[in-house]
Amino acid sequence: MTDNSPIKLRLPTQDLDHFDSFALQRDAALAWADNLPLTNVRAVSQQLTQVVGDLNRVAMTPPTRQSVMEALRPTIDTALSNSGKRFLNQPLVLPEEPRQLADTADRLLGLVTTAYTLTAVQTLSAREGLEGSNPAQLVCESLHRAISYAGRKILLALQLYQPIELNSWRTLHQLYSIAEQQGLTDLPVEIGDGQASNIRAAYLQPMLLACCKPNQLRQADMAGVYRGLRDWNELVLITSGPAGSGLFRVDMEADRPPMYTSILGEQGDDKTRFIDTERLVAHLEQRKEMDRATRQKGISFDRETTIPANIVDHLISTLGTASQRNFSRTTSGGTLRISVGLSNTHFHVAGERTLEQLLYGDEYIAPGAQRVSSNPFLAGEGKKDAWEEANPEDDYVEEVTDAAYGEVEVEHEVEVDPRTLSVLEGKDTEPPPAQRYPVHQARIINISPGGYCITWPEGLPDGLRTGDIAAVRDADQKHWLVAVVRWVSQISDGDPLTGLELLSPRATPYGARITRLRGESSDPMRVLLLPEIKLVGKPHTLITPRTGFQERQKIILLREGEEFLVQLTQQLAATATFLQFDFRYIRQMEQGRPVVLQDQPATEARFDSLWDDL
Repeated sequence: MTDNSPIKLRLPTQDLDHFDSFALQRDAALAWADNLPLTNVRAVSQQLTQVVGDLNRVAMTPPTRQSVMEALRPTIDTALSNSGKRFLNQPLVLPEEPRQLADTADRLLGLVTTAYTLTAVQTLSAREGLEGSNPAQLVCESLHRAISYAGRKILLALQLYQPIELNSWRTLHQLYSIAEQQGLTDLPVEIGDGQASNIRAAYLQPMLLACCKPNQLRQADMAGVYRGLRDWNELVLITSGPAGSGLFRVDMEADRPPMYTSILGEQGDDKTRFIDTERLVAHLEQRKEMDRATRQKGISFDRETTIPANIVDHLISTLGTASQRNFSRTTSGGTLRISVGLSNTHFHVAGERTLEQLLYGDEYIAPGAQRVSSNPFLAGEGKKDAWEEANPEDDYVEEVTDAAYGEVEVEHEVEVDPRTLSVLEGKDTEPPPAQRYPVHQARIINISPGGYCITWPEGLPDGLRTGDIAAVRDADQKHWLVAVVRWVSQISDGDPLTGLELLSPRATPYGARITRLRGESSDPMRVLLLPEIKLVGKPHTLITPRTGFQERQKIILLREGEEFLVQLTQQLAATATFLQFDFRYIRQMEQGRPVVLQDQPATEARFDSLWDDL
């Protein structure tokens, strides 16, 4: 962008005649903020929103506006952090109170962005009349703050899987362009706790996050990636003009995030910026190898921020190559049955059999103690009752007389609901399978051999997250397919959308025991065996729970009285809810005793015969 390019920012008019909350001075703003009831998150957020909105409509000098906002900034950040704890990591369709808090946080972020933008623009317009201040420093600090809060506003929308507000990207591009024009992009700006940043780093954070396919990430992972991108900005290049090159291209006058250069073309103009992530990807690959050698499980920045190993892989993939669809999509209006989660998927793939039925037969009925083990009052049936050691007579010796209560007789009546009564009577209280392993109905928007795009007319299932494994089946399919939830998006005034990637057309459910050094093994856990797909060179793999399983570990696979000892070799994929491993067959187990067989690769005939139901 040339120096003569116009600034296209939407700023409010300073039409408010008076401001009553506090005197327009730094100390007065600090005193007002100190008196806010910080424990009342909703009230504080609302008061800050109102005050910052009014400040944006009050005329004052840029240094005064900057000093007042800097006095309020720590309280604003605290309020945003506290409110985020109330609406993040919640169901995607938020209840009323968390949704209101999220809306207030979004408005506050927008108003703070506007406040600092006003300071920068008005300083540039009246730099000659600002005595006693450094206009360049004032513009640099205010632009950095404006870009930072604008980026956090975009981060919030992404974390809530909502559309980015109109003009959000254009605002970021415009603010950065101003900094470029003034030569301020790389000057240090204090951000607190003795740390410094710069405008370039603040701008790159939301830009690169948008390049990482954030709708495939969980909320906490987005926050971790955003934090990491702040430190990694020096590994990323921004170039301009026709000679620029990079994986991503930015149109500085468009209201959109970076796009793949291969899509838009390598030729640019003075309104084009290119983002080169090659050094960052090389750094992440190096960290990945170091972590593999040291058995680390990701990148930690502090006690609260860690990027798991699977997210590092995701960053390498998205920032390293231009991803393209492998299959064309066909529109559809059909219905998709879907059950989300490993337990649910395992149940339906097993032909609506529980893990116990799969292991021990369809006639298996769990012992009574096992069925009520979750009830602390029933779990100890048949064992010594801890209450037997108590002696109520020794603890309560005062005689209760009629006069003590003013009544001749006191009757106590307790109403017990049918479910509780059945538990107390020792009956099986497990809900029916339809309730324990629910199947939801979704509408298919489009379909390809690689997956589905679906919408939820009845709303998202509780607990649905990106990275969840799922069993899916449409009207034309005889068997349940295994898929993974790759992305979720909330559409304004519309049903939420979800993208599903198919992992396998079939799966075989197993129980798995983890073997330990002394010959002991864990209780059975649910795993899925995905068959080999020779056409694309994919081997047999195992889908396991997220915890307890790791490379080079030996496990026993169990199914209908048969046991097989295998070793997990290489971890092929990971999400927040499951892991996927390549593995090798070791030997068959007979009545709990190992039968020594010669190790064979998974593709040989003897191994294939073990999984003939695939």
